[in-house]
Amino acid sequence: MKQVAILLLTALFIVSNLSAITKEDKKKGATDMAVITGGVIYSLPRTGIRIMVEVSQEKFFHGPYYEYALKYIGVKNAQGADGENWKITGLKLETFGTPDPAEVHKATGAVASMISLSDDGVIVGINSGVKGEVGKTYTSDFTPTVEIPRELWSEMSMHSFLEGKDSTKHSGDKLKTFEEKAAEAAQDIVKLRKRKALTLAAKYDKLPPDGKAYQVMVEELDKIIGDYEALFIGKSFKATHKYVFEVVPEAKSNKALVAFRFSPSSGVLPESNVSGKPIMLELDSNPDLVRNSEEKAKPAAGETSTNGLFYRIPGLVVARVLNGSDVLAQARLTMAQFGVVSPISDGLTSGEYSIEYHPVTGAIKRIGN
Repeated sequence: MKQVAILLLTALFIVSNLSAITKEDKKKGATDMAVITGGVIYSLPRTGIRIMVEVSQEKFFHGPYYEYALKYIGVKNAQGADGENWKITGLKLETFGTPDPAEVHKATGAVASMISLSDDGVIVGINSGVKGEVGKTYTSDFTPTVEIPRELWSEMSMHSFLEGKDSTKHSGDKLKTFEEKAAEAAQDIVKLRKRKALTLAAKYDKLPPDGKAYQVMVEELDKIIGDYEALFIGKSFKATHKYVFEVVPEAKSNKALVAFRFSPSSGVLPESNVSGKPIMLELDSNPDLVRNSEEKAKPAAGETSTNGLFYRIPGLVVARVLNGSDVLAQARLTMAQFGVVSPISDGLTSGEYSIEYHPVTGAIKRIGN
């Protein structure tokens, strides 16, 4: 028993020493860190706004029998001209971080070796293992992709265009007028509708035993009827497109910016294309928050900062995307450049503490030890 007790005490002593060594390694002081000659250059982030837009595109082609739509199938005001229409159907705002050229700094002394930077040189941590995320690339494609068939009106009638001696053999000697062809097409629509009604109203024992086959039959009738009706009311082809625009506002000079341009006939356009109406990004900051942050950021008596390390106290901004006077989207955003830059006290850079930054705003996210 005495030998067992001695072995347990020895093991406990070894574990205690290892734990103490591990804790000591974690809390190395700044004087124990390597001193980088000349210091380290870094930047604080500024906040950009990413605008994600979804639009619908519709191309319309008028029907060849549009003039007879009311007379033969009872459709009023059938369009007689082709057209294209675009509409904004969705809009979303989000923020991202990017280096601020107005806030480039140099960390000096031993603390320079404790700085963590993102891939674009923005500070993300001090004495911390945090790593900056790799930025995602967004691409906008301004080429309309709606597909139009090569033949719009491949079947204008199931009847011959000729009349005379024997139209079934295409040996007639006279062409039918457009109105005559429209009347034939209207009669075919009525016949097809009756056939569909009879199919739907048929008794169960007369229907095809395969339910899927019955569904295909009804869908095919709908398609044929739709093709004939399109000869009067026209055809539409639709597509959905998504675009991304990134705007980085300047806090002092920009309150309203052109985010992108939009035309109901051409769709979403780059800011440089003046043929479209400007879609504006309006920003309203909170001046009271900035004023109070500036007051509180002044160093108290005895506080010093000679290490060249800074962080941001971000501001709050209400962002609105406007199409004229219409608000398309609104969001309350936290933005770095609308706030205050403040130094980090030397007392926090002794190596006993770890500091983690918000990568988008440059604010201190966490202080640990």
